[in-house]
Amino acid sequence: RFRQNQRNMRGRGGQRGGYNDRKGQVGTRNKWNKQMGMRNQKNQPPIKNRDASVTVRPDWVTIEEMDFPRLAKLSLPNVKDGEDIICCGSLEYYDKAYDRVNVKSEKPLQRIDRIFHTVTTTDDPIIRKLSKTVGNVYATDAILATLMCCTRSNYSWDIVIEKIGDKLFFDKRDNTEFDLLTVNETSVEPPQDDSNSLNSPRNLALEATFINHNFSQQVLKTGEPRYKFDDPNPFISEEEEGEVASVAYRYRKWDLDNGVVLVSRCEHDAVLPTPGGELQFLTIKALNEWDSKLSG
Repeated sequence: RFRQNQRNMRGRGGQRGGYNDRKGQVGTRNKWNKQMGMRNQKNQPPIKNRDASVTVRPDWVTIEEMDFPRLAKLSLPNVKDGEDIICCGSLEYYDKAYDRVNVKSEKPLQRIDRIFHTVTTTDDPIIRKLSKTVGNVYATDAILATLMCCTRSNYSWDIVIEKIGDKLFFDKRDNTEFDLLTVNETSVEPPQDDSNSLNSPRNLALEATFINHNFSQQVLKTGEPRYKFDDPNPFISEEEEGEVASVAYRYRKWDLDNGVVLVSRCEHDAVLPTPGGELQFLTIKALNEWDSKLSG
């Protein structure tokens, strides 16, 4: 009995010894993981504090401050579809042959010299006219898209809101890069801010904007009659020399309840007839992949 108890004790002691060994291994593994985690953090690019897009003056009064989590929770589930007020401009037809472009049947990007207008809200003669009779909040589709995606933005930007009477006008600031398309802004490794590099954020944004302008016009059936709305393009002046890009503007309104009626200028790049005989108005965009090794 005594020897049997001793063997049992040795067995239990061995189990305790094994447990202590495993505990030591777990402790060593946790220490190793912690060291590797710190090493991985060192390898990650440092978080950069970006400069503000506008200098906040000390005499400015904060009316309301809203953080991103609060903005992400906002929703307007009962808003009905927008209504067209005025449609103007002319559109070329989309060439469906570009639907079959792939890596085996590629087509090089062409340089197409056409005029693009980027007019802010208060400089739009149609919005000025509509503000007398329709709506009380006015903006463009680019400004609204920026506000809707603000919770994902990493680069600094700002908009100007002018209150005239009981009406609000959302404008972009003059001489800014608001209309440039950012590249890899939300990536884990965004482009490094080096002005001398071809892959700096600004140079990549210029390249992406240039690609989008040319691509949106290359995929159209040029030389054929355009689809024309009742009203002409409001931004074409007699002094302009050159061909204006295929573009149409639809001024639409939405009733957001609580007495808020939003009026926005929305852009289209092309038109496409459907098999049913209806027309689809298209907005054409190109996603620029500047480095295939990077994700996001």
